[in-house]
Parts: sequence; C-alpha cells; structure tokens
Amino acid sequence: MSNTCPWLLALLLVVSGCDDEAATPVPPPVESAAAPDSGPAVELARLEGLSGDVQVERGGKKLPAQAGPLYSGDAVETGASGAATLSFPDGRSVEVGADARVGVGQDSGGVVLTVERGIVLSRVPAGAAAGKKVSLTLLTPFGLTRVGSEPSEVSVQVTKDSGRVEVKLGAIEFVAKDGKQLRASEGDSVEVSAGRAELMLKGSRWVELSPIDVTVRVGSGRAELRGKDTKRWRSVRADGEVLSPGDGVRTRTGGSVDLALKDSSSQLTLGPSAEMVLEGAGQGGTRDEARMDLRQGRLGLQLAQGRQSRVVLAGLTLEGDGASRLAVRRTGSGYLVDAQTGRVTLVRGEARQPLRAGERAIVSGETGEARIESLGPAPLLLGAGDGAEVYHQDMPEVAFGWEKEGEVTVEVATDAEFSKPLLTGTVFQPFVNVPAPARGTLFWRVKGKDGQEVAKGSAVFAPERLGRDLDRVRNVVPEGLEKTTIFYQDKPPAVTFTYSEETSAARYRVAVYRAGALDTPVAERTVTEARAALDAGALSEGSYLWSVTPLSETGEQLKGGRMNKLELVYDNSVPMLLVSQPRQGQRSAAKVRATGVAPVNARVSINGRPASLDGKHRFDTWVEPVGSPPLLMFRMTRPGAPDVHTVRTLKERGP
Repeated sequence: MSNTCPWLLALLLVVSGCDDEAATPVPPPVESAAAPDSGPAVELARLEGLSGDVQVERGGKKLPAQAGPLYSGDAVETGASGAATLSFPDGRSVEVGADARVGVGQDSGGVVLTVERGIVLSRVPAGAAAGKKVSLTLLTPFGLTRVGSEPSEVSVQVTKDSGRVEVKLGAIEFVAKDGKQLRASEGDSVEVSAGRAELMLKGSRWVELSPIDVTVRVGSGRAELRGKDTKRWRSVRADGEVLSPGDGVRTRTGGSVDLALKDSSSQLTLGPSAEMVLEGAGQGGTRDEARMDLRQGRLGLQLAQGRQSRVVLAGLTLEGDGASRLAVRRTGSGYLVDAQTGRVTLVRGEARQPLRAGERAIVSGETGEARIESLGPAPLLLGAGDGAEVYHQDMPEVAFGWEKEGEVTVEVATDAEFSKPLLTGTVFQPFVNVPAPARGTLFWRVKGKDGQEVAKGSAVFAPERLGRDLDRVRNVVPEGLEKTTIFYQDKPPAVTFTYSEETSAARYRVAVYRAGALDTPVAERTVTEARAALDAGALSEGSYLWSVTPLSETGEQLKGGRMNKLELVYDNSVPMLLVSQPRQGQRSAAKVRATGVAPVNARVSINGRPASLDGKHRFDTWVEPVGSPPLLMFRMTRPGAPDVHTVRTLKERGP
C-alpha cells in the first residue's frame, strides 16, 4: 500500500432545472478534489438534529454547535458520540456521523460538502425538488460519482487511507480517474484503497466493518518488519507484534510468518522470500476482511469455517463462505491462485468467477476474467500410513492422497488431536496439496460426506540429513607396526598421517604407495608439522604402504623412512540414504546426474523410477527433474521401516 496523504471527499450537490430529455455531459477525469471557494454570507444549509459533541468552525474559531444556518466556509465537526443533520432547500439531507468533519462551501455549480473524515449519509426522498431534475455528484480524489434524480440513499465513508461509496437505494455512476465508468445499483458499492477503485456487486456487499488488529509471528527462519513511516527493516520480535496499516513484512529464504486476525480463526501465512504490506483489516458480525499488497512470493490463506471471509489484494478480491484453503503466488503479470480446499469467488471489477478445490486461477492484466485450469497433485505424493520421513530444503508443497473418489472433507494439523489445524475444507479429487513445513510433523485425515473416516496418515519433515558428517571425517593414521584399517561409507574419507617429531628436522616428506607398487607414490606431501593431511577422495579403496622421511633445512634426508600399513575398506552398512549428486540448489538441466549410496536391503527410486544399485548399494544414473521449482525425489523403502523421501530442489534453467 502506498503512503497516501489524507484525502478529502467532496460531496457536490447540484440542483438545476433542465429538460428531462437533456443529457448530462460526462465530466473529465478528476485529478484531485478541489476545495470550494469561500463566498458571501449566504445560507447554504441548516444545521439540525444535534446530539452529543458537535462543534461549528466559523472564521477560524470553534464554537459549540447550535441549530441554525450554515454559510460558505463553515465546518461541522463531531466527537466520538456526536451526530448532526444538514438540510437543504430541495428536500434532501445529509447525516453526519461520529468522529467526522464536513466543510460547507459553494462553487459555480452549487453547494459543495467537503468530507475530511468520517461517515455521511445522503438521502434524496421521494418527491424532492418536484418538477426539477436533481443531480448529486460526489467529487473525490479517485473519481466522480453521479446520482440520478430518483429517490436515493448513498453512504460515503472517508478514512485516512481508503474510501467507500455504498448505494443503499437508487443507482449511481462512478467515473474513475482514468475515465473508466462503473455503474452501481442498490446494494452495490465502490471501494477505493491505495488509489484503486473497485466495484462490489450486491452479492458481495459488506456491512461497515470495525477495524481489528493483525498480529504477525515468525513461523520459521528469518522475518523482518518495516513501519509505515520508516525505511529500515528490523527483525520481527520473538513474541510477535501487532501490525499497523502501512507496515511491511518480508521473509528471507526458508522463512515464514503467520498473520492472525483478532477474534477470527482465519490464518494467513507469508511464505519464504516474500513481501507484503498490510492495508487494513476489519470485522463485523460473521464477516472478516483483510486488505494487503502482496509484492512478491507466496501467501497461504486458510479461511475460517462458519464465517464469510474477504481478502483484498491489488487488482483481485477473494471471497469465501466457509472453510477454504488458498495458495496465492505473485507473478510478474498478476497472480496464481490455487484452491486447495473449499470454494471461493474471484472478484475483478464487475467480473465474478467461482473457484473450487483442485483448480488454479491464472490472473493477469488489470481487468477481465481469470483463466481457470485443473490442478494435479504436488510432485511428492504421500499415501495413507504413519511415519513417512521427508527430508528437504525449499520444497514448496507436498500432496496427501487416498483411493476414494468424490467429495470428501480433509483436515491437516500439526498435532495428533487436530487441535492445531493447518488446513481444512472440502475437496473433490483424491488428493490435497499442502505447504511443506521446514520441520515438524503433519497429521491428516479424510472423511466422507457421511462422516466416516476414509484415510489418515502422518509424515515427519526436516532439513535433509546431508552426508557431510561422513564427508568431514578425517581419519587419523598413526605411525607404527600395526596396520590401520579405515572403514568408510559413501566415498573415501580424508586421511591424516601422524608421526613422531625429529628435533633436527625442518620438514617431513610423506609418501603413500599402493601395496605391491612401490615405484611411484600415489600421493606425496612435504610439510613442516608432525602430521600430513590428504583430502577426501585422494585415496580410493585398497591396501597401501606409507612412509615419513625427516628432512633438514637443506633438504637432506636425516634418516630412512619406515613403511607403515594402511587399508581402506568400503562398508555399505550406511544407516541412511546418502545422495551425493545433484547438490541442493544446483542449476537444473534436461537431465541431471544422480549418485549416492543406500543401506543394505534398501530399494531406491528417483522421481518414481527404480534406480539400479551395484554390489555396494551405490547408484549412478541420469534423471529428468520434475515440477516447478525442479525437483529430484529419492524414495527409499526397506522391509518393516517407514518410507524415507529425500528431495533435492534445483534452480530453474536459464534462458
């Protein structure tokens, strides 16, 4: 949301006698609401119906209001419990609500009311200004609203950052700043936020909502907050904090934040590498509303059961009636909206489209309908059963699947009692896509329309257990008569040779030979310390002899080197699946090389295709990545053990 300066909503009342068949010219686009010029002391309206705290400002002085005439240049201001009515000669009236300020003026067209803040209600009763065509024009910084001569009732609300024109009776024509015309009839409304005007049709009309707090808490990783009037980002406090309209929130790679609306079970989650600005939130009865500018990344929405929910984004409004789960992603041209459960309505200007679970809306451009297409399950699909293990980094979604076809209700929670729901709602296909947590356990269950349980399961998620602990092992090989045997897994480890110091030695030369081949060393190092290190992979599996020779400052051999024995033995009893290639975050290609080693008695598949294992349970093959972002999914199965899934996420291919 942009930091819009407080704007004035001018209510221009023009009463003119003209031929009923004369057409009213369309005014040009409005750039700003101009304040009317002060005129002579001519009575323009009468102040009536006073209650509570009401003041009149005249000549720069504020005085307690009294019933009587209002002149050009006057202003009426109400307190928290104040109210007043302005009556006009043509029979119409304007009611001024609490915490409002309305200036009275005139221009060449007639009387002008400048609404600086608060709510006013304009009424044109039946028979008003008989014999004359009455026109009502609302002049605002975001456009013109014209009301015809028929009986009407129009509510205008002005806040610091937004405006709303609601048609309770009659009809209006709204002309936006860019010249676009919208027609609103009884029950419709025009809403403006951050300079964007939106027509809400009768079926989506919302009552006035009271502002509510939105609390942000870190879900995982790192998240930052920037206040509306500041440029610096700072970390979100560990205990969470309440956002103000205009505050921005962003997440880093692997981070997420949860946004909670006060007194509502609706949940909003900002995914990794995302940024949004809160524009406001409101509540009234069973209705919830959140307004925000999603600038990049993903936004997850779990709309509450038993409530009517509305999420307003730039150029798109999402309306739900009951439990629905949505995943919204900002794109360069608009949005991708995935309906994971339930049903919602997409609103863009006058266009309204239904979207239900298992469908994706591709939203682009400023106006018009979205393109709707069917969704498939996420690349990693888990079936019923408990205990599946999933190791990943930056995998966006996981799917849970079952056999029963038709409409069912799905629940996904972070606890076995389902008291901490993550996703609920109706689905129409035998799977549901769920955001993949960085770590933790997800429990899920499916019930038919009769309430009977269809399937259930659970899965544990965690960052991949990389084989780095094995890679970092630096086996120490001491000098001596005993043979040193090193057992290794995955790949040959790093080796460090140690030996006794010689007081007169300046350097030491260490040479390593294959057993039975002492002519040429396979590795040689000259060092100044009583230890020499070889990197991982420098020595492969086999038997070796090694020696250390002390050298003087001039390089002379001080004494002969004694041969020591070393043996490297591959042990395929690794406790887990170890993936050597591809690396996490590696750039994708049409095919990528996949290598690694599995435990004894294990079977491995990659992206659903079995991988051949050699006698040492190693695999080395080429695989086509799937999904977006590109994924390689390694599945390991063993008798009597839960399935283990290791996922490597790659970078998209470049142009």
